[in-house]
Amino acid sequence: MKFTDMPSLSLSAGRLTVWRAHVQDGSTAAWVADRRRASHVQEALIACAVEAAGGGPLPPSWLGCAFDLPGELDANAFAAALRDWANRHETLRSHLAPSSSSAPENGLQRMTLPAGAVSIRCSTVADFADGRKLARHLEALFDSEAGPLTWPGYVCTTISSPHATTICLAADHSLMDGYSVCQTVYELQTLYAAALALRDGKPAPPPLPPTASYLDFAEAERTAADALTTEHEFIVRWRQFLAKGGGRLPEFPVPVSDASNSSGAQTGGRSQFLDASATRDFAEVCRAAGGGFASGLLACFAKASHEITGSDEFRTMVPIDTQPSAWQSSIGWYVGMAPVAFPLGATDSFAEAVRSAFCGFDGAKELARIPMLRVAQLLGRPLRDPFMISYMDFRRTLGAHDWNRWRAIALRSRCTDPDEVCLWISRMHEGLFVDYRHPATGPAAIAVSHYVSRAKQLLAAVASTGCWAATPRPRGEDHCL
Repeated sequence: MKFTDMPSLSLSAGRLTVWRAHVQDGSTAAWVADRRRASHVQEALIACAVEAAGGGPLPPSWLGCAFDLPGELDANAFAAALRDWANRHETLRSHLAPSSSSAPENGLQRMTLPAGAVSIRCSTVADFADGRKLARHLEALFDSEAGPLTWPGYVCTTISSPHATTICLAADHSLMDGYSVCQTVYELQTLYAAALALRDGKPAPPPLPPTASYLDFAEAERTAADALTTEHEFIVRWRQFLAKGGGRLPEFPVPVSDASNSSGAQTGGRSQFLDASATRDFAEVCRAAGGGFASGLLACFAKASHEITGSDEFRTMVPIDTQPSAWQSSIGWYVGMAPVAFPLGATDSFAEAVRSAFCGFDGAKELARIPMLRVAQLLGRPLRDPFMISYMDFRRTLGAHDWNRWRAIALRSRCTDPDEVCLWISRMHEGLFVDYRHPATGPAAIAVSHYVSRAKQLLAAVASTGCWAATPRPRGEDHCL
């Protein structure tokens, strides 16, 4: 599934309708005070939003998806699907707001609606003949309504034509992560099909698996994290990692910012690294070398970095899924960040590099279970991670086989950051892909593009031969990387 921003989304003309969640009958009495606390990642995001609120529009922080439903939309069935989706996931019926008292430890108060208290209302906006104008309109809508400070924090739209309907949905990151976005595509497809079957008196599709609540996970995670001390072994590892990096988390191998990008605007791209067959070959080479797929990926990025910088150690941040098995069907923000470092010499073979990466990755899952905000509190310093490499395997995600047929796309809001570089590598049934984002500067456009291209060469060579690709000879200004 492609992961992109709204300006890169190709939309067809059609009638735009907006679907919003409301409290049933408009009664505020349905809200119930909820003692379950915000997760640390929710707290951090909301704190940033509150701080920015006085200076104009909030910086967008939403994720979303776009996909097609077959035929002409049945409005009643789609409203039922959205209502069932909200009933299914408690986080979609819960709101965190700055507390009016100082009693809550993190300054946030949670209010939650019971299942069945949400209704869905729709309103037709206009007929759009220009897909680009439609995309701009949707982006403005998502930026204004899919935020962390007001409920519901998510909004859905449909673009209808006689032959198909495109769904575009956005939710603030405090409500869902990347896996949740992909899960949402399948769930809405299934719930809509069930509503149509009920209308037509036909057998319903297989029901969705039962789900737990992210709110329970957030409370449990917070309780565990709050019990940690500065002497915990994982906090000690964080302290050592920072000390070796001069007190800073890893940055992209070369500078990517410049004075011309005063706004910090970001841009990005997408590339296919390997087709399905080559991806399987690469996985086999990694296993034979004594590592795993993720460590093989990191080894290739480490090799590309070494060729650029000459450094004998590779350092990056890695997002890791923290979702326990009991919460596998739950929507939420189940992501932690882990620091990863390992040595790589100029003469190291791929087999040696993948084993080194495997050792460097050891313990990363445990480190990621400690929210970075809590790490920062214990270390007494703010933490900022400007360079990350994410790997997600979507092959077992429900609905993944149908994503192409549904024309499913994952969406992200625009970002402003002067030097952040993010790489999202996705393994799907069709192969291995990378989506990336970087500052909209000349140095970043050159450096990140070359970095991705070199990683692709290395991956292809390893998949076909088990060995590194030959180091390319510099040409023109390429040596500046």
